[in-house]
Amino acid sequence: MCYRGNLSVKPHELRRYVVYKHDYINDKDKINLKDIRVLIGRSYKDYVFKISRNKSINIVQYDSVIGKTKDKKAILTIAFPKYNFQFGILIQKDSPYCVLSSIKRIFKLVGIEAVKQIFSINLADNGVEFSFFSQIEFTDIVEKICSTYFTNPYRATDKASCERNHELIRYFLPKGESLDFLTQEKVDEMFSNINSYVRKSKNDATPYDLIKRKFGIDFLNNINIKRIPNKKVKLTQI
Repeated sequence: MCYRGNLSVKPHELRRYVVYKHDYINDKDKINLKDIRVLIGRSYKDYVFKISRNKSINIVQYDSVIGKTKDKKAILTIAFPKYNFQFGILIQKDSPYCVLSSIKRIFKLVGIEAVKQIFSINLADNGVEFSFFSQIEFTDIVEKICSTYFTNPYRATDKASCERNHELIRYFLPKGESLDFLTQEKVDEMFSNINSYVRKSKNDATPYDLIKRKFGIDFLNNINIKRIPNKKVKLTQI
């Protein structure tokens, strides 16, 4: 708790602090504590209440995929549970600034009116990389375009659909292996294959086809996801 800045006591003030070896990380992008005021009106309970009143509203879930502890890179995953669709953005690991700017860039590419429809409800966990997540709600001219919510702490089941999609990512990127070799082009190719994989649960449709039908080809082009022919889809390690 004290290492996260949750307590007034400092780590070096602990009685047995000097007994153990410590790794010091000097990273100006790391945020030790989320401003808990952003959780007001954005809790998981608020999220459940919101979607219960509007069954047709589109929901987007966010998470991150990491490799080795010392990696500098990670993947921000953005999932559409209703369609089993997911794409990813290569980010600086544990950087809330990078996450915020990456989502804002996607919003700019998609266009404000489309964002209001496609990204109506956004759900993320309480990880440090989502410290500024609530700021995606507004444009630079302070127009509200979407809503954000946070899962309960340490409750992966609150966004289970996103977690299940990560199982397919591990076909390409096994757990424990470094992600620092990745480029955005490789990430786009991986998700193009994943989204072109036929799902029996969707009447043998692909997530790509479902999203194209719902939001159009322009959206898919803006996020660099392509349709891979069924016989050429590969779910193998990069």
